[in-house]
Amino acid sequence: MIPFRHLIKAQNRAAVRLLGTAAPNPSRGAASPKPLSSSKYGAAAAALLAATAAGGAIALAESKKVDSKYRKLPKQKYPSPETPPIHPKESHHSDLNNPPPRPDLPTIPLEEVEQHSDEESMWYTFRGGVYDLTFFINGHPGGTPRLLMAAGQDLEPYWEVYRQHLRGHVVQWMEKYRIGNLSEEDAKKAVKGITFGDMFETDPIRDPNNLACTEKPFCGEPRIDLLTENYITPNELFYVRNHLAVPDIDPDEYVLIVKGKGIKKHKFTLEDLKTKFPKYEVVTTLQCAGNRREDLHNNEHQIFIAPHWVVGAISNAKWGGVKIRDVLQYCGMDVDAMSLGKLEDPKIKHLQFESYDTDETGFCYGNSIPIESAVDALGEAMFAFEMNDEPLPRDHGFPVRVIAPGHVGNCQAKWLHKVIVSDKESSKPWKQKSYRGFAPDINFEEDLSHWPPKRLDQ
Repeated sequence: MIPFRHLIKAQNRAAVRLLGTAAPNPSRGAASPKPLSSSKYGAAAAALLAATAAGGAIALAESKKVDSKYRKLPKQKYPSPETPPIHPKESHHSDLNNPPPRPDLPTIPLEEVEQHSDEESMWYTFRGGVYDLTFFINGHPGGTPRLLMAAGQDLEPYWEVYRQHLRGHVVQWMEKYRIGNLSEEDAKKAVKGITFGDMFETDPIRDPNNLACTEKPFCGEPRIDLLTENYITPNELFYVRNHLAVPDIDPDEYVLIVKGKGIKKHKFTLEDLKTKFPKYEVVTTLQCAGNRREDLHNNEHQIFIAPHWVVGAISNAKWGGVKIRDVLQYCGMDVDAMSLGKLEDPKIKHLQFESYDTDETGFCYGNSIPIESAVDALGEAMFAFEMNDEPLPRDHGFPVRVIAPGHVGNCQAKWLHKVIVSDKESSKPWKQKSYRGFAPDINFEEDLSHWPPKRLDQ
């Protein structure tokens, strides 16, 4: 199978939409994600040479073959509650996601829309409407690269995968930036010829009692009656917060890279971690920083960041692994002097994490914690490879993830690839804005689309 990222080149954006977007999960295998090039955004503008058409055809064919190991249903340990019957007159269908007729706006040819497909001008179509969202380039919760990937095209194929957009209020918000309509013929043509491949096809199948808030990426919270039955949450019920597709990593090929300010760069295999350092265990609770987000969503204040958790994005487990401070010490850091306050280095302030999971454009997940949390002699921050006395499940970071008690879940990166000692915290959107707590008067148009904002403490 040819991974999606190996087909990427830097000249023909149109071809990647027709070929590359149908490719399989780009995170399969333990190879390092390769960012795509762009004049301004680095990992932003996906591109594919027309000469790779043969390779794209292979990816198209291979994407239809899903290894049977990903299709195995887990054992049903818990009886599922009965689904209440739907009254015949009730319907789950809603026209909230259908843009209203706008005869007051001009009809714009599809060919013209397709010209607006870079960071200078980003137009989109959806169910006959035409929208100019250029201003939104830094405001999208899914990141700039994904906006650029879909620019100049119809959103329907993309939203069929990322269905969290179809909650009604997203289309309602977009209507403010509608600039025209497509003809009936162009509206039909807009959704043809775009095959957006499902990068989540190799995700593991989850227990049905881990209730999905979003399917792609999967975010699920356990039934509360089951969550409260045990002090230690069973692995299959532990809440799952994935930001991207679950990578398929061969443990024998796994490599953890540790580098940065004040240390010597090292690469560790899974076996290295298990044999070079003492093993520790810690029982700690993880909670998503967005838990109970649904409580904040109402007609007056709408939430555009998914998932809309109810209350169950919290679970407890016993984790086994090696202390981060031991690994940093092995790499040359004087962790004892730092933890005692005898050594202060302005270049060593944060520990950044980058993961093996990537989006369709090769952009990987990342976050960070303060260096104090990593070097604390009494702390329990670790690179974990066990969960409740078993190897980490794929949904929970197999083969290695970060466990940092006292920090919110999103800081505890799964599928850990790189650890970087730095003077700055992670610049990834999951650190900088996705989990910030904003006042009700903060909105996308006036605030989050102009990033980074001015610091109130500077």
